Amino acid sequence: MPLSGRFMPATLLIILGLGLLIYKNLTQEVKQEQDLVVKEGTLINYSFKKTPEGERDYGIWLKEFAERFELTGTEEAKFDTTAFKAAIKPGDRLRVAFSDREDLLENGGVRKLYGLSAPVKKLSFFEGKETVGKLNTGIITYAMYASLALGILLYIWQLFKFQREQKAYNDYHG
Repeated sequence: MPLSGRFMPATLLIILGLGLLIYKNLTQEVKQEQDLVVKEGTLINYSFKKTPEGERDYGIWLKEFAERFELTGTEEAKFDTTAFKAAIKPGDRLRVAFSDREDLLENGGVRKLYGLSAPVKKLSFFEGKETVGKLNTGIITYAMYASLALGILLYIWQLFKFQREQKAYNDYHG
């Protein structure tokens, strides 16, 4: 096999891994907990409804912010609306964690909510650290790391294999 063909699968795996890395970095707004802004505000209203398509549309409004805070998909699925309604009333202080990198004009005045708690009542509905951790795991992340690792290992293996073949050739034709 020619030298270039020998390393082609490893090269393609590494390129795929790097492509996924670039894609993830360009599309992901929050990469770590330090990217979040944590502020407190007074609850004005909340809405836990479903769209006509049957998707959840959960959001809260705080007096100190003009925008609506919307729960992310992972948090919407497990958010206990009954517990929230029972414990929190309009006028209560809430602590929210959100990204200040989001473009509010592009998002229609909506911010994704990464953390939600009521410190005075010692309640935490979900933490920013957990939400960011969930966003940083998933099929794309695993595929990225797997393709990079496999590509590098395959490259090293092919290199050793090539050196052994070269040595055997030199010993035979010596």
